Amino acid sequence: MFNGLFVDPESRFGNDQLMLEDGHVYVIDLEPGVVHAIYLVEEARKLTTRNGKPYLALTLRDNTGRIGAKRWDATDEEGELAKVGGYLEIQGEVELYKNTPQIIIGAMREPDPGAIDHNAFEQPVSFDPAELFEELKDMLISMPDADLRRLSEAYLEDEGFMTRFEISPAAQRMHHPYRFGLLEHVHSVMKLGERMCEHYPWLDRSIVLLGLFLHDSGKVVELVGEEVPSYSLEGELLGHITIGINLLDRKLQALEDFPHRKSVLLKHIILSHHGLQEWGSPKPPMTPEALVVHTIEMLDAKMNAFQREQDEPAEVTDDLGGLRWSKLLKRKIITSHPTGKNSDAADESAASE
Repeated sequence: MFNGLFVDPESRFGNDQLMLEDGHVYVIDLEPGVVHAIYLVEEARKLTTRNGKPYLALTLRDNTGRIGAKRWDATDEEGELAKVGGYLEIQGEVELYKNTPQIIIGAMREPDPGAIDHNAFEQPVSFDPAELFEELKDMLISMPDADLRRLSEAYLEDEGFMTRFEISPAAQRMHHPYRFGLLEHVHSVMKLGERMCEHYPWLDRSIVLLGLFLHDSGKVVELVGEEVPSYSLEGELLGHITIGINLLDRKLQALEDFPHRKSVLLKHIILSHHGLQEWGSPKPPMTPEALVVHTIEMLDAKMNAFQREQDEPAEVTDDLGGLRWSKLLKRKIITSHPTGKNSDAADESAASE
């Protein structure tokens, strides 16, 4: 029940509307009861009930978490309001459904831009993007191969490409799906690539490093929106592998006397970095450098997913941690207790034995 707060059946805010709280209402703080707040729309689906009535199934979020929301008897106008990546002002009631909080929306509208607290939606990062970029650039500039250094400089000097590269997410959901995520991912895999080349000194270090830098280069066009990543038209129709190959072709055409063999090896790395056809790669890795790139980038993506899963609610919890099904990793996983209390207790118990 909404206690008469929502007076307009067409979901317009009435004169007796609740006032927005003085400050953002964070998702992590939501408890059963009335809520009036502004959130980002992460997912929006237009569905129908068994009786054929339209409703909206939404995922709303800020930088503390996400929450499901439903708007029953949704109008076409409301469907247009709930745009993925856009902000939505809602009035509703938080209730528990199968022990999970959700919002039943009674009214919704586009918020006044001045009422949006953008700090509440920026995903905090644990690194300095400028520092990561300088380290990444140093790795490229120090590559032994002069031809590949020349090609890397063509990318570094492309202001439009690098502007997107520095702030873009690395994926929509699976890994590093936030501002600076692509930079973080590529910096991480290149650092791992350096160590792999030290362990296997017969690898072509320059091909590995530049291949790692370029493997997701198409993401700068494929993905749009840093707060809630979504696919561009080119991303939907072509995908980042095709886009990355096209970007590389344009760079190569502008360079005189670039060795054909090296260009083919780099293209193969981009084409094969997902590993298998069913994972999106037209070719499997057929060179040792391509296998290293695929292995490292897959590891880094999944480790980032594991890291982000730590704060998600568990289905079963004991001294080992939390057990639950991971949608990202498509398996049951054990995650540590967010506070570290369980792992600390287990360590103390083991030490006393």
